[in-house]
Amino acid sequence: MKSGKLKKKTRSKKGLTLVEILIGVSIVVIVFSSTLGAMVGGFTTTVNNSDQNRAAILNSSLNEIIMNTVIKMQITEDSADDRMMDVESGDPANSPIVAAVSAAVPEAKYVPATLDASGNPTVAFSEGVDYQYTLLPGTDLPIDTGAGGATTNSVKGIAIKTRFESADGGLIYESFVPYYV
Repeated sequence: MKSGKLKKKTRSKKGLTLVEILIGVSIVVIVFSSTLGAMVGGFTTTVNNSDQNRAAILNSSLNEIIMNTVIKMQITEDSADDRMMDVESGDPANSPIVAAVSAAVPEAKYVPATLDASGNPTVAFSEGVDYQYTLLPGTDLPIDTGAGGATTNSVKGIAIKTRFESADGGLIYESFVPYYV
């Protein structure tokens, strides 16, 4: 007789209790939230890496355009002032280098350098502009010509500063193109 009563009791328990449902839902929420967090982190990293790659490619293109213009026009240290013309104004009509960059990369915005109180050129990039660059002609780049750094000389050329807007903010690149020798 006792076994009959046990069967009735076990048969009458149908469904899940509230505690079991809450535990199951909690486990599902934990699994999905960690998966979602990993997906968002991966997406953010992908976007940042894409921005950095795009910036590096545009910076390389800018260097190549300027270097080709310097070589084509045979701009040397002695002829730089005449050949660079008015690079500070950023007017493509007055500067062959700015004109070459504007023709090849129209989304690039030229930002002229300004002089600080000491007379040193400074760059003030604008926020929210996707791709900006500044040219600093007549810049000296020190080079090591001796063994162990004993002798240093310098080469004159154009310092290039570029700023790219990315998901993380501005990416700043600096490069240098020597004058034609």
